[in-house]
Amino acid sequence: MNSSYAELHCHSNYSFQEGASSVEELLFRAKELDYRALALTDHDNLCGAMHFAQVAKTLEMQTITGAEITLNDGSHLTLLAETQQGYSNLSNIISYAYISGDRKNPAFDIKHLSEMAQGLVLLTGCRQGHLPSLVAEGRHREAEDQLRQYLDWFGTSNVFVELQHNLVQGDTPRIRRLVDLANRYGVSTVATNNVHYHIPDRHRLQDALVAISNNQSLEETHRQRRPNRHFHLKSPEEMSNLFLEYPTAVKNTLRIADRCGFDITRDMGYRFPDYPVPEGFTPQSFLEDLCRQAAERRYGGINDRVQSRLDEELRLINRHNLSGFFLIYYEIIQMAREIMIEMGLSEVEIPLEERPPGRGRGSSVSMLVGYLIGLSHIDPLKYNLTLERFLSDDMGSVPDIDLDFPRNIREELIKRVHEKWGWDHAVLTGMISTYKMKGAIRDLGKALGLPSQDVDKLAKRVDSHSARELELEMESLPEFRDKTDSPVWRDLIELSAQLDGFPKYLAQHPGGMIISSSPLTDIVPVQQSAIDNRYICHWDKDSIDQAGFVKIDFLALGALSQMQECLQLIEERDGHYIDLSRIDFDDQAVYGMMHQADTIGIFQVESAAQMQTVPRIRPINLTDMAYEVGAVRPGVGVNDGVTQFIQRRTQSIPWDYDHPLEQRALERTLGIILFQDQVNHVARDVAGFTPLEADQLRRAFGRRNNQSLIAFYWEKFRQGAGDLGVPRDVAEKIFKKFNGQYMFPESHAFAFGATAYHMAWLKYYYPLEFFTAIFNQQPMGFYNTETLKEDARRHGITVLNPDINRSMEKCTIVSGGRPRPPFNPPFVRGERRGTPMGEGRGPLMGGTRETSRDERSTSNSPAFVKGSWGDFRPSATPLSETEGAGGEGGDSLLLGFLYVKGVGGAAATSIVQSRESGGPFSDLGNAMERTGLQREALENLVSAGAFDSLTPDRRSTLWEVGLRYRPHGYQQALPLPVEQDMAELPKQTEWEIMMDEYRTMQLHPKGHLMTMLRPHLGQEVLNSREVVDRPDGEVVTVAGMVIRRQRPLSKAVFLTLEDEFGHIPIAVWPQAFKKHRMDIKEPVLIIRGIISRREGTMNIVAQHIQGTQGLPHMPKARSWQ
Repeated sequence: MNSSYAELHCHSNYSFQEGASSVEELLFRAKELDYRALALTDHDNLCGAMHFAQVAKTLEMQTITGAEITLNDGSHLTLLAETQQGYSNLSNIISYAYISGDRKNPAFDIKHLSEMAQGLVLLTGCRQGHLPSLVAEGRHREAEDQLRQYLDWFGTSNVFVELQHNLVQGDTPRIRRLVDLANRYGVSTVATNNVHYHIPDRHRLQDALVAISNNQSLEETHRQRRPNRHFHLKSPEEMSNLFLEYPTAVKNTLRIADRCGFDITRDMGYRFPDYPVPEGFTPQSFLEDLCRQAAERRYGGINDRVQSRLDEELRLINRHNLSGFFLIYYEIIQMAREIMIEMGLSEVEIPLEERPPGRGRGSSVSMLVGYLIGLSHIDPLKYNLTLERFLSDDMGSVPDIDLDFPRNIREELIKRVHEKWGWDHAVLTGMISTYKMKGAIRDLGKALGLPSQDVDKLAKRVDSHSARELELEMESLPEFRDKTDSPVWRDLIELSAQLDGFPKYLAQHPGGMIISSSPLTDIVPVQQSAIDNRYICHWDKDSIDQAGFVKIDFLALGALSQMQECLQLIEERDGHYIDLSRIDFDDQAVYGMMHQADTIGIFQVESAAQMQTVPRIRPINLTDMAYEVGAVRPGVGVNDGVTQFIQRRTQSIPWDYDHPLEQRALERTLGIILFQDQVNHVARDVAGFTPLEADQLRRAFGRRNNQSLIAFYWEKFRQGAGDLGVPRDVAEKIFKKFNGQYMFPESHAFAFGATAYHMAWLKYYYPLEFFTAIFNQQPMGFYNTETLKEDARRHGITVLNPDINRSMEKCTIVSGGRPRPPFNPPFVRGERRGTPMGEGRGPLMGGTRETSRDERSTSNSPAFVKGSWGDFRPSATPLSETEGAGGEGGDSLLLGFLYVKGVGGAAATSIVQSRESGGPFSDLGNAMERTGLQREALENLVSAGAFDSLTPDRRSTLWEVGLRYRPHGYQQALPLPVEQDMAELPKQTEWEIMMDEYRTMQLHPKGHLMTMLRPHLGQEVLNSREVVDRPDGEVVTVAGMVIRRQRPLSKAVFLTLEDEFGHIPIAVWPQAFKKHRMDIKEPVLIIRGIISRREGTMNIVAQHIQGTQGLPHMPKARSWQ
């Protein structure tokens, strides 16, 4: 490259709310301009440094790592890393700027700069630099003193006076004075352009970002904004013309670029943490010994197949010096086991294999070593899992192992790791929060000066995540449709599209940590987290992977917490602990339950899409379960892969490979790319990519603004495929199968498939414990507790209202006196505890008593009546005092106090402790006196039915609360009688009781809203049972509570309605969604549509949707996830 210029002062959008272009946009533009090199000098951070360098490496372009530092006087200084030592010093400077200042306003004390000057090149900064400011103000003596100080600290060869000419008033005289000063002291000058965006048109976004950072409008930030649009990447010719009088300043950009040979992708100096091993062992030999001992236990001996795989993995581990890496994970698992024992969840003599504290996920599950030392619950040999995606001879980054733990173990484990390694050697991973549609609307709307009420209204009404879809969203909203061509609103649309996905701020990753033997501040900046006593690094998980750090992900998986509690409940009730690793994984009774779409509450297979897919794939073993959980992923569905896979699997539809070279990668999944690994395999086999190149290709598809990057890889793929004899058109067809949407690694699918089967097995054989545990572990999963309660009822489980004298803080199982059916290992295939399920009793079919047509209203009112449910009060008979007293002799799920709104942990504990110390409460007054509960909590407990066992008339009890309650601190000598002040009040109706329970608990234990509404709907409104057998193309009308709203990659929006019998799947195509988008936000809907049966699925394609009003406290759907 013979370019005559390198830009040494450039800000990306990692200069949060300052830079207006992504690193990809900057690098591709620099490549177009034929730059020798490009330096990234973001404000006070290195958050984008690794990302920047990795993209540049793909483009074969030199990068320079730097930063623009804020000093404690508010001035700026530009520093570039020439060597590894310089980079280390730069990282420490940034870290101390945060530690000595604060996380929102970093400031480095300049007096410490001399201690960290080695290996750095100093540029004297932009207009806000101390030296340029002094020169511009005519304070020449102070400017000379400042320059001398820089020279003393860094040396003459490492200091460059920075010249910037952005055609701003004052640039020319300031440059002249700076050149004169530099000449007097024999200091070199260098030209930069203080770049904040890649092309001039992006200046509008940069102006808006400055306004956003100041929390003001554009009108209010004239002084803070840059004066023109000349802060972009300029061609070498333009820069030469700007500095015609000072050509050496332009040439010096190349001198500095030649000197700055430090490559952050190569020269980090990071080494894996040391792991102390017993005397006589090396880390490698100790790991080998652990694996061989575990293999003896696992397999009863080491056969040739085990030995061969173990030898290969240990060879690769030794090749990449990863033995310490695996031993650290081994120690963490042992720490987690100790925590489990301390919590009383296991015992010292119980082996890890029987009661693991957690389990692995991701591609690491393919490792036999991981299986043997306790990182995984899946035997990779049994399922023929390949190593290549996780570990190979040509490895681009350190393998990443994610560990899932129950929530209680995870929280304690993070504390233990901090204590063992210390914050400077073990810090939390950073996470870059990015702009989505709602945030873009709010921030840009304020910057543009749009009416705040309109901005707020629009932000609340849009549904899409991508800000690029704002125009489409506005066009679908009647009140905003006419604004899309209005001048300022047009700016909002255009700027939102540009801002979409931009970094917003540095946050904390939910569970990732990095560990190092040397101080981490030598390698990556560290700063305070928003949570006290926690520290985070400046890199997200992708940059950490690329840097080769040992990253430990401690992930809290709600399903494991549910599993843990479920197994505890079984052990408490039956006296034995179930080892889930020894259950029958081919139990067709369990699979049969899933074939009926009876999967609510079951990890990974409970979504509406999975409930439609499970009956079609019909898994019968763990391999099928892996296909099941892997198939319903965006990356598979984007090319209609799910439908094609099912057709080929179940209908023997003829198919063939697009080229024979695909066979090795795709044979087991019938020619469909089902897993991430297969993208890598296809790239290797069809186009001759190395494992590293194939993995970089896969990652490129997931990057934002990746069009140029994908074009680069297509050309590489085309050439490689051509060399292997693949025609261009066939290569293009294969390349189009790749996409950036999420897919599971194959081993990850096996890991999650096994967990899904475990949860299905527990639901089938132990439904009461299963539902008690999932109630206690909320929030988790896809559904609210009303839906979970309905599913529990379909499984014969009675859910009881909280009881002031029986409930605990959480949900518990209470005995109804009926003997518990015996069920002891070994497990008998097909034997099922609890009320047996009949045919067709899954959630799509319903499971409670049906209201007959004779019971329905014969009103002439049409189904779609204008108005609301606001005045609707069914004239139902009030509940009798004995109704709902228990589970009809069987055991039941008793709701805990924490399920009642306004009753927090302290109040719930107060009730339980008062009852345990003083005996049961005799009446309301006794409970109020002994617990000291606040009025809101008391009234909500009454409305939730907690006092029904003492005073079953809830309305009268609420009246009594009002008479007895005295505010906190009120002095009353004696409890006064209230009987004389009690009023004769009508008892609550069933409707009123139900609405109170929805308000206070978000569920109605005894029934469902639709049971109440059904008699008042027209006879043409079908229930979920009646819809099941209706033919394709029939027009039907249905009604129900919305429990799920989803917008997958397809154009349709999918709703799930729930009525008193089950679920009704609804598809809303764009035209209907545009018309009814506000209606579908209502909690209860009446929908008329056409039955659509396709490939074994059934949906009602909505034609007309009517929302309901006057139902203010309905359970909230978990929507748009």
